[in-house]
Amino acid sequence: MGDGPVPVTATLMGYYGVCPREAWLMGHALEPFPDHELLALGRLLQQEAYPRGGKEVSLPGMRLDLVSREGRTLVVAEVKRGSGQRRAHLLQLGYYLLRLRELNLEAVGELRYPEERRVERVALTEELERQVREAEEGLVQLLREPKPPPARWIPACAGCAYREFCFAGEEEAEDA
Repeated sequence: MGDGPVPVTATLMGYYGVCPREAWLMGHALEPFPDHELLALGRLLQQEAYPRGGKEVSLPGMRLDLVSREGRTLVVAEVKRGSGQRRAHLLQLGYYLLRLRELNLEAVGELRYPEERRVERVALTEELERQVREAEEGLVQLLREPKPPPARWIPACAGCAYREFCFAGEEEAEDA
């Protein structure tokens, strides 16, 4: 990555919240197979669940799933399959809200879980801002490392697009 600043993105923040190894791999352009079943399902879910619910917007380091307005306030929604990785989802959405605030844009967030038929409103509280800044600092340090952290089995590995990469040749990844 060199000696320059490490590019942090909201997506990497979310990965970091789930698995630092996954964040390192993505941050070093070692992307998973793009047609991995769960990645494809996530893209399809957003398109099918909210066909008219707002527009996807790309900003530096951010790809906002859905953006709409309530008066003068932006509503930034992140669409997820399930709430099992809520902490990671909050880091990603909190990163959006923090960056938008730095651009002097008033915004509130929503975590949308269409398969659970649930929407959770998220404000950038002092606590969430602290968590985002700590995670961002940890992510920058992680990305500066020359090697990824060792593979360690966690429940998220079962559906991870990097599973074969991390556990190739192991008969039972759960024992890793």
